[in-house]
Amino acid sequence: MKHVRLFAVLVALAAILTGCTAADPKVAAFEGITPACEKYVGGAEIDQVKVTAEAGKIPTVDFVTTDPEKNIESNLAKIKSAQTKVYREGTGPMFTGDQMVLAEYAVFSSTTGALLGNSQFNGTDPVAEIFDKANSPVYCNAMSGIREGSLFAFATPARDEDPEGRLLVLEFKKVYLPHANGPVQAPVSGLPQVVRVPETGRPGLVQPTFDKPKEFKRAVVIEGKGETVKLGDSVTVHYSGWMWLDKLGGTFESSWDSRPATFTLLKGQLISGFVKALDGVKVGSQVIAVMPPEDGYGESGNGTIPANTTLLFVIDVLGVND
Repeated sequence: MKHVRLFAVLVALAAILTGCTAADPKVAAFEGITPACEKYVGGAEIDQVKVTAEAGKIPTVDFVTTDPEKNIESNLAKIKSAQTKVYREGTGPMFTGDQMVLAEYAVFSSTTGALLGNSQFNGTDPVAEIFDKANSPVYCNAMSGIREGSLFAFATPARDEDPEGRLLVLEFKKVYLPHANGPVQAPVSGLPQVVRVPETGRPGLVQPTFDKPKEFKRAVVIEGKGETVKLGDSVTVHYSGWMWLDKLGGTFESSWDSRPATFTLLKGQLISGFVKALDGVKVGSQVIAVMPPEDGYGESGNGTIPANTTLLFVIDVLGVND
């Protein structure tokens, strides 16, 4: 009987722990994302690389390097395709391609082992970079399947422009969503319909047949499952903005043309309509918001935006920064 009760307790505990993992909003926000890049692969050569990483210090690497005097060649420099090895597995969201990451990094020669460039690995200078299948397929595939919080290394083959080959050691500090992710919500009356490019998630609008709203109006188009955005948060987003004059015009600005943008959600640092649009929504959400002049640039305008212009933004919430 005691064994039966113990088994029941263990099952219940496992269910609780599983539930906690599944309920983590940072991970839940990524559920259902279709991988854009192929999952990383290992190899015998990367397995020979020893990485030593102490907190707050630049990692060091140890592997057989080329020594012409002893007629020794680096096997790592002779690989024909990228190889990856995870040294410390994180528990955060997974990078699967076409995403921005915040990472600490150190780059070494696969031939000599020399350090070629690095961040400090102490939180002072991590780099934010986008890796996608179109512009960086080798790197994208080498990192696809790696979780936030992981320390890992991957080696890339030697090529004409990089004859020594490269070994990169990275620590993922933050993995961002590629686009909004979650259930699509029913359209809201008085707001234009949002459409999206299937491959990228980039939003567009159907030209409305009704007049622009005279007051601020917001609707959640896609309901995310991540953390709730609060005033004062540092938020990373994709956004597109339109001017709504007599009719809805083309976009006047879009982060989709370059890279995601990061803002601190505070009045005075952003137009008030942008703050009102994001306050209280969840990471992974896509929001549409119409902002009358008093919630935009008012009577002064801004650059190409005339005075007293109604603005419309569609915003994808990609992450909240620690």
